[in-house]
Amino acid sequence: MKKSFRDFLSELEQAGELARVKKPVDLRDVSALLSQSSRALLCENVKEYPEWQLAGALVTSRKRLALALGCPENDVALRFEQGLERLIEPVMVEDGPCQEVVLQGKDVDLTAIPYPLMHVYDGGPYLSATLVVSKDPQFGRNLGSYRLMYRTPTETGIDLVSPSDMRRYYQRQLDQGKPLEIAVAMGVHPYEMLAASYKAPINMDEYAVAGGLHGEPVPLVKCKTVDLEVPADAELVLEGEILPMGWTADEGPFGEFSQISGDVKWNPIFRVKCITHRRNPIFYLLQMPWENDWLAAPVTEAAGLRALRNASVEPVAIRAPVGSCGYWTLIASIRKRPGEGKNALLALLSVAEVKLVIVTDDDINIHDPDDVDWALTFRVQADRDLIVVHDARGKHIDPSIKSWEMGKGGLPTTAKLGIDATIPEGVPKKLYKRIEYYGQNRVKLEDYL
Repeated sequence: MKKSFRDFLSELEQAGELARVKKPVDLRDVSALLSQSSRALLCENVKEYPEWQLAGALVTSRKRLALALGCPENDVALRFEQGLERLIEPVMVEDGPCQEVVLQGKDVDLTAIPYPLMHVYDGGPYLSATLVVSKDPQFGRNLGSYRLMYRTPTETGIDLVSPSDMRRYYQRQLDQGKPLEIAVAMGVHPYEMLAASYKAPINMDEYAVAGGLHGEPVPLVKCKTVDLEVPADAELVLEGEILPMGWTADEGPFGEFSQISGDVKWNPIFRVKCITHRRNPIFYLLQMPWENDWLAAPVTEAAGLRALRNASVEPVAIRAPVGSCGYWTLIASIRKRPGEGKNALLALLSVAEVKLVIVTDDDINIHDPDDVDWALTFRVQADRDLIVVHDARGKHIDPSIKSWEMGKGGLPTTAKLGIDATIPEGVPKKLYKRIEYYGQNRVKLEDYL
């Protein structure tokens, strides 16, 4: 049977990676508690929200990400790539736990959901762990993840500043003066979250990616008030529409996954028409930035592996370091043939908004920053081994691109840098032979202690 959000909580607890908080917790204290915990937390007693529990910090380490994917830590990209190679289409079911409670009309009240102010400078409370479903008559269904800032009991802002399929869907509706229907599911398995984060081709159903990760179809139920489908086992669903007003409402600041408290942006408004949820639901507070960063890493890494293979370059390992938020930097080792260091750079620089790429030979351990620094020091000549690409696609939350100069709804560009840290053409490999200590394979220190 397909794993649910609650199954993942159980797996974390069995692995000693989740702590239960049984004492009453004030919602205003939750974010601080999550930031201090070395484990995921499940708050069983949230003050003023007696029917709710609250979970957070579920994927704030690569260890817990690997646990979610069921693989070793260094294999998360390969594991995600396996899901892409065996797409399994979702199935419709008549009903599901996500609709055990249905609230419509005057009963719609976002303040009845326990989501707190997360960061000091935030423009309001935010919903962060979202799987947002939309549909276009030409391109079909799309999944994405977009933050929602509280505005009124029935409205939120929605962050649509970056290029995405749903932004395209919304623009097509906006051009006709029409709203875009969306459904927002929360409390879903990390497989669904990862699928929603993947920059899939516009005609690919991300539910099929999630199915590939699960190894079986994702059961979906029809929404109550919009023509969309959501995971039947979700904890909470918001149904409604993005109003045809364009990028005109102030949204933010917000503690971004870039580890920076971002600026105010101009965004559309999402109006909620219906709320459905489980009985005794669990609210998932995705803890910024680390959960976002770790969920971004395998998606970025898998895209890099695909780009290398499409360029006929053989990858050995790939890493999207958490220092770059699992998003802006890729480091890869390859089995190099002449000229492939540069080919690999060009392929990896094409991935999303990645702005820094380092490529090494397969003798370098890219998971060891000191080994990467060694390759950069002794295999790179700045006048020969750097590639700079101007005016590529950027992302607003990178302050260096000065996105505030773009105006409302503008899309920024960025420069990209590639560094070929492979052994230069024409330099004998023997000049990079590492030091070996005489007798090191014969003598064992433990025999003398």
